[in-house]
Amino acid sequence: MGAAAAVELSARAERLGYTDVFSSEVGSADAFSPLAALAVRTSDVRLGTALVPVFTRPPALLAMTAASLQAISHGRFVLGIGTSTRLIVERWMGLQFSGPVERVGEYVEALRRIFAGDKVSMDGRAVRVRGFRRQADPIPDIPIHVGALGPRMCRLAGAVADGVQFALMTPEGVIGALAEVHAGMREAGRDPANFDVVLRVPIAVDEPREVVRELARRMLTGYAIVPTYAATLGRQGYGSAAEAAIEAWNAGNRQRAVSLLPDEIVDAFFVHGNASDCRARLAAYRDAGVRTLVLMHLSVGSTPEERGERIAGQLEALAPSRATDSK
Repeated sequence: MGAAAAVELSARAERLGYTDVFSSEVGSADAFSPLAALAVRTSDVRLGTALVPVFTRPPALLAMTAASLQAISHGRFVLGIGTSTRLIVERWMGLQFSGPVERVGEYVEALRRIFAGDKVSMDGRAVRVRGFRRQADPIPDIPIHVGALGPRMCRLAGAVADGVQFALMTPEGVIGALAEVHAGMREAGRDPANFDVVLRVPIAVDEPREVVRELARRMLTGYAIVPTYAATLGRQGYGSAAEAAIEAWNAGNRQRAVSLLPDEIVDAFFVHGNASDCRARLAAYRDAGVRTLVLMHLSVGSTPEERGERIAGQLEALAPSRATDSK
């Protein structure tokens, strides 16, 4: 599905009662263009990024982009930032990936000062800005979310951000990661009352179960071979399966790598089944402490058009107008 179709579906989601639309940025559309289109097509949904890498844009440029989206959307924008991966930053983008936790911390500090209208000069270990001030009127505060998986980044998110964004977590994984976030908040003397907890959840409603599992198995293998995600799988008790898949992948046996991830691990991380089954799984995430569920709809349709139609049906099936526990 292309960016234009995603914008149409997202505008439809607002009419169905969904409250948030988040965009990602990997190797297809950038994170901001679809949100700019949605900002003028919608009136109520919150618009956010999940996530924008801190290595691919200097903070001054990202601050200008975020401020523009905040103005266009009349205060509905939330900026989610993260580190991405070494492969994307160094191989795809040709930039240096180093000191991710330190860079995110300094990056948030720079953004806060730019958003406040300060003339910013920073000479940090990871971020450098000299004499920048945004040449525009002040804007409403822009919430900053930090994408986190490991303990250090979770603690940093709790200490400096307005919210944390998780991915590839079970409800039990969320509970463990939130313990680190809350530790960071306590150390910084912060109140958790207005702190957002966002989780991106891959979901397939009323799709063929075994076909969905195979699609999910391939996607999960793509995560497992990345060290950061392999570590988070290990923290949640799936380290042995991830290690076996990595070994087969590195040996050049890609099909075997995929086959080594059993249904148990697929079902732990991918929500699928009928609408009732999916609502129950999403409720478990809310019980674990997630405040905002971002549903990443999957379909096994054979064409982009068919996939778009089936995902539209999934939106209808889980619409908040039918049940109040989905976003």
